[in-house]
Amino acid sequence: MPTDPVGGTIPDAGVANNLDDDQGNVQELGPLNSNTTKIGVIHNDAVPTLGTTNPNAQVDLRQAWLDIKREGGKDWLYFAWERDKSTGSGFIAYEFMRNAAPAACAYETATDQQLIDNCNPWANRQGGAPATATTPAIPGDFMILWDQQGGGLDMKLRIWSGTAPNLVLGPPVDLTAAVSQAAISDDGFFGEAAVNLTDTIFGGVLQCLSFANSIPSTVTGNSDTADYKDTILQTIPPISNCSTTTTTTPKLADGTTNVPSDGASIGTGGVLAVTDSATVALVGATSGTPGGTVAFSLCKLDSGTCTSGGTAIGSATVTATAYPFTVVSPTAYVTSAGRYCWRAVYDDGNATNGISGSSDSSAGECFVVNPVTPTLTTSAGADVVLGNAVTDTATLSGTALQPMNPVIQTVQPSTTVPPRTAAGGKITFTLYTKTATTCVPVAGSATEVTVNGDSSATNVYSVSFTPTVAGTYQWGAVYSDSTTNTNGTSHNNGTCNVSAEEVVVNTVPSTMTTAQRWVPNDSATIKAAAGGNLAGNARFTLYNSSDCTGTIVYGPVDVPVSGPGTGNGTTVSTSNSTAVTASGSYSWSVSYDSTNLAQDDIAASCKEVSSLTINNNFVQP
Repeated sequence: MPTDPVGGTIPDAGVANNLDDDQGNVQELGPLNSNTTKIGVIHNDAVPTLGTTNPNAQVDLRQAWLDIKREGGKDWLYFAWERDKSTGSGFIAYEFMRNAAPAACAYETATDQQLIDNCNPWANRQGGAPATATTPAIPGDFMILWDQQGGGLDMKLRIWSGTAPNLVLGPPVDLTAAVSQAAISDDGFFGEAAVNLTDTIFGGVLQCLSFANSIPSTVTGNSDTADYKDTILQTIPPISNCSTTTTTTPKLADGTTNVPSDGASIGTGGVLAVTDSATVALVGATSGTPGGTVAFSLCKLDSGTCTSGGTAIGSATVTATAYPFTVVSPTAYVTSAGRYCWRAVYDDGNATNGISGSSDSSAGECFVVNPVTPTLTTSAGADVVLGNAVTDTATLSGTALQPMNPVIQTVQPSTTVPPRTAAGGKITFTLYTKTATTCVPVAGSATEVTVNGDSSATNVYSVSFTPTVAGTYQWGAVYSDSTTNTNGTSHNNGTCNVSAEEVVVNTVPSTMTTAQRWVPNDSATIKAAAGGNLAGNARFTLYNSSDCTGTIVYGPVDVPVSGPGTGNGTTVSTSNSTAVTASGSYSWSVSYDSTNLAQDDIAASCKEVSSLTINNNFVQP
């Protein structure tokens, strides 16, 4: 209600809507004066409805104010005005329509001529709706008329009924002091009033009020045939006393299961299907009819919330008939581990409902998608003898496909179209020497193998290394991923406590046997006292007997003889290279065939006899 007594400041401070109007001796846009533009029938008038007029000063509005406030459990409509002259009679009229003015009445952008040609601001008037089993009656558009004659404060209420275009303007109803209050400033230029809409319009029930088209004006009276004198034609923001709150909860694909507080897994397929559940509640009334849509967006963020931008996931149409109601978003498919936040925006979508929209992009809209942790096992190869390579084979399973671009998809991704990329990264194998108390990496043994997803029959991760020292060893392995969807992991890395990873590098025992070898040779020294130098051949033959009979082991070999026959004579030798390895008796047959006719031959003799014993019984070990 107005807080200022008569003579106080008008309008009240903090009023929401201030509407300026042309003033003074100027032409203003307003309804034409004709039978079809009277108060009771102007909504059916065919354009042109408007023209330019110059209202008399006492009915020429300079500005007006509008607001709605809840006080004492009642909804109050506040309005105030300033006119161009402080004296004179006239009716102040405020008309409130649920429907917005026609689109042709674009006051801020259209020219006066375009408005004259196309705009009838009252064309969307509507009547009320009767009560149903679940909803109270909805009154029609209404008009408040204030007779200014003699500074009077009496106000009348008139309400539309019927269905357009056959609307009926109800009779004037007095707005008593119990449901209204009015005041005029001491100087007569300003006035203000407040009307209890809860009791006068809505039968004592708190309902959502919304007036999308409000027209302050002056008229010639409160009858159906009164003419408009001055109108303030502006696009006024809808006046509403109701609002909504939207509270959302991230859900899994079923739309009912909350995303766990510690996050949900991206899964080996690299896709997590998620939804958002939005609950919209009514604030400011005990009843209201919802409508419109809830639009959902999803952001991937390291911090903060999804206050803007993100991926538009789609909208859910509101089909509920009462508040509060809950809708679930279309499914979104995230293909990357990380932190995500939803944003839900409720748009009532129907100005007649009188309910403002709301949104939620709070921290409660955020959730975490966790990477998978794969399984890494390794299997060492067989023990080896020093000098040979030891081997290890790793089995990697449970990796996740890599993220898509963009990481948020609105259609279920396929693993084959386009082909999804397997987990990457590497496995690092290290060989450790193991003792009872230590596990030390072998220098140079660390080997990296590139990973392309899980192990398979054709995708084997294995390495080999050749130690230089005999001993007991164990293999260890570490997997590190190159993407966000798969965690790194390790197996027996630096612990040396997995028996399956143990491999022994052995030495082998040595053995020795002996085998003697003898290579027999012979020499002969030949002399001749005279007759010149020696010439001819010495013949050597070795027998496996003591009497130069039987098996010949070597020869016969003729060795040329040349040189002096006097003095020490000339010595010639055999060059046998065939070894004797068996025990037995051996004898040489030696002769000299001289080709110097002055010197005699020497007949073969069997004078050189040897006995050989070979013992090869040594074996080690």
